[in-house]
Amino acid sequence: MKKLLLAFSLLFCVALIVGCGTKRPAGLPNLVSCVLTFQYEDGTPVDEAMVSLTPEDADLRQWSISGTTDASGVAKISTNAEFSGAPAGKFKVVVRKVALIPTGEMDKEVGEPIMETQSLIAEEFTNAGKTPLSLEVGSSPVKETFKVKK
Repeated sequence: MKKLLLAFSLLFCVALIVGCGTKRPAGLPNLVSCVLTFQYEDGTPVDEAMVSLTPEDADLRQWSISGTTDASGVAKISTNAEFSGAPAGKFKVVVRKVALIPTGEMDKEVGEPIMETQSLIAEEFTNAGKTPLSLEVGSSPVKETFKVKK
């Protein structure tokens, strides 16, 4: 009896752990590992940049496909921020990195400096309609390096 109770308890715990994972949304296509590296033209990594893939296929536009670069300029792409990889398709690659720059003026209500954002990447790379960067994801894992201008 104790063995049976132990077996059911163990089975219940396993079912509970498996059942608590993030549920895959209906219609989410199969995802392919996608690791992208971003460098400035001089070879220095573009760290702490937001990367997004804009699909050419309208059916894929319902999914948010993005990542953030690490100190080495490497972004591991995920879909809907929780599912590793990107669906197969053709994409425009957008990369954004901004810095907060003090204007020299103070916000009198808050008592803090007023800040402006300044893009650290050329505008052409920050807009899906203008970016020269493109990517095709097939059935094999993707590892690609992109160069951008400041």
